[in-house]
Amino acid sequence: MDHDFNEIERRVRRYWFKDGIGEMVIGGLFVLLAIYVAGHQWLPVDSNAPLYLDGGLILILLLGIFLTNRLINVFKLQITYPRTGYVEYYPAKGEEFSAKVFIFLSFAGFVILVVGVGKWVGTFRWLPSVLGLLIGLTLIIVRLRAAELNRFYYLAGAAFGFGLGASLVNWLPQYTVSLFFALFGIVLFATGFITLRKYLRENPLPKEDAHER
Repeated sequence: MDHDFNEIERRVRRYWFKDGIGEMVIGGLFVLLAIYVAGHQWLPVDSNAPLYLDGGLILILLLGIFLTNRLINVFKLQITYPRTGYVEYYPAKGEEFSAKVFIFLSFAGFVILVVGVGKWVGTFRWLPSVLGLLIGLTLIIVRLRAAELNRFYYLAGAAFGFGLGASLVNWLPQYTVSLFFALFGIVLFATGFITLRKYLRENPLPKEDAHER
């Protein structure tokens, strides 16, 4: 029974990635992050705005995760569920709370680590490589534990490659991080778009729904 339940749970999670909508929305979030990070250099030199932007980064990331999740559900409600049905995995309340605490602490710890190591080393040029490594490993874990879709391996490879390449560019750290976010965000969005086109082609609306629309 446990094996059957685990298999059902994996199928439900895999269904969430079937249409590519999540990748498109999150890819857009990465592009916005690229603009946000690069925006530090576009502000006046004597402005205090960069300090406020740095301090609010964790809040912005968490807010972005919340909003993207809502946006993904809106698109799925309009596009996916009318075609292949509504299926969603609901974690236990304790599991969901633990996940939220883990995400918050991970973001806070990462920002503190980046600032501390950067000041100690004296440069932030390595930051895109670290971001690429973390995102790539996350995608591999998602592929193994939930999605079982091979495109996540390619996306992980893209994250590794873009992170390393951006670190080698002789730009200011803000621009190299922005370059990584922009490149990976565009690739993520494009992958999601291709997946969505394939999904729509293979799963047309039922005739009565298509007629109503």
